[in-house]
Amino acid sequence: MNIAIMRAFVEIRRITLIQNDLKTQLNEIKQRLGEHDVQLSAIYDALENMLDEKAAERRWEDRERIGFKNGI
Repeated sequence: MNIAIMRAFVEIRRITLIQNDLKTQLNEIKQRLGEHDVQLSAIYDALENMLDEKAAERRWEDRERIGFKNGI
């Protein structure tokens, strides 16, 4: 009976060590994702600014016409 109790305690200790490793790994992943969110937000803002500048450069008369063409 004592051997079974000791094995149970060893297993509990092993599980707690694994959980601590998982916690540290999850914290590292969370930190990386936070950094990536900031970087992606900066990229998105830069792209949005570029698109706004391009849209401002285009003139309404120079746009490509869509729909039916009248000249046969």
